[in-house]
Amino acid sequence: MRRLNFRRDDGVAMTEFALILPIFMLVVAGVLAFGRAFFYWIDANHLANETARWAVVDRNPYAPTTLQAHIRGSSSVEFSGDVKVCIDFPDGSTPAVGDRVRVRVQKPFYFVPLLDIAPITIRGTSTMRIERFAGAGTAPTTYAAGAPYGACS
Repeated sequence: MRRLNFRRDDGVAMTEFALILPIFMLVVAGVLAFGRAFFYWIDANHLANETARWAVVDRNPYAPTTLQAHIRGSSSVEFSGDVKVCIDFPDGSTPAVGDRVRVRVQKPFYFVPLLDIAPITIRGTSTMRIERFAGAGTAPTTYAAGAPYGACS
């Protein structure tokens, strides 16, 4: 009859690995999701700054499309899906040189894209002062505030 030896350590490393692997994979997935969210936040702020810079000098180098339409399609493929780009004037409805132009870029973000649960909204904002208008009037000529994608909430 053979005696059982309870002091042997065969398979201990595999058992420990099997216990730690799910926790380790959750940490890795969390780090990757946080990295994606951080990238989206940086991209949203960059796009808002670029759009605001063109809006304050009343230029649209991407004509005939609007600034909003160009920004919606100019970022990375994954980011460009449900992006809202809004240009408005916080100082009043009739803008003048020296008033503020605010550009807001926002996109829903899903930590688990395949399930589409628990979305958060990634937002980027840029506010600058109007430097000039291209036309003689007091309204911007190369973009329409809030059009064509509506106001951000």
